[in-house]
Amino acid sequence: MSELETIKLALGDKISNIAWDLDGWVILLKDSNISNLKVSRRLVGISFDWEWHFVTPLIIREEVDEAGLRLYREMKRREVQIKRRGILRYSYEWVTGELLKRVFPEITPENDLLTLLNRDENLQRLLKRSSIDELYINTYFELGGATLSDETVRKYYESPTMVGWLITAIKGPGSEWRFGPIVKRIYELLDYLAGKLLGFSRELESRLAFL
Repeated sequence: MSELETIKLALGDKISNIAWDLDGWVILLKDSNISNLKVSRRLVGISFDWEWHFVTPLIIREEVDEAGLRLYREMKRREVQIKRRGILRYSYEWVTGELLKRVFPEITPENDLLTLLNRDENLQRLLKRSSIDELYINTYFELGGATLSDETVRKYYESPTMVGWLITAIKGPGSEWRFGPIVKRIYELLDYLAGKLLGFSRELESRLAFL
């Protein structure tokens, strides 16, 4: 069975449509917190091993006015990623995103989203079930293929065209042996995480309206 057929079988009636885009499949979804999910396979360094990338945008505002720009920049302060611990039985901790610290050293991180995610027991269960290797929550920026420069991220921060999150999950070499269950479990993880982020973003937006 091809990888595309495996994806179709794993996600079943959640799929609305599938199209190829540059370096992966873009899966349009229905009845989900996620509108679309891009699935692509990439070489690990100069090896012959592959890892799978699952990327989903979570758009909060499609137009950026003054309030939207303020929201986007407050969301930037809350970028996070997982830190995986253990060898056979993993545990996960949410920490401040490396991209935020590297590209925007002048921005002081906020810990409210990080604390919310670390206290969520169901999220921890889904993380363990997926055995995910890497997971990043960044503010939305335009995807342009496999490569991304720090300059591109900073330019989008200075003049964003949409307000939202970009969630990236990575599953490393060996995924092909259980690819169907991996796709299903990562989808369930991302769908749940997207729901948490939507709720948090709306609450943050409300807080900013009164400041």
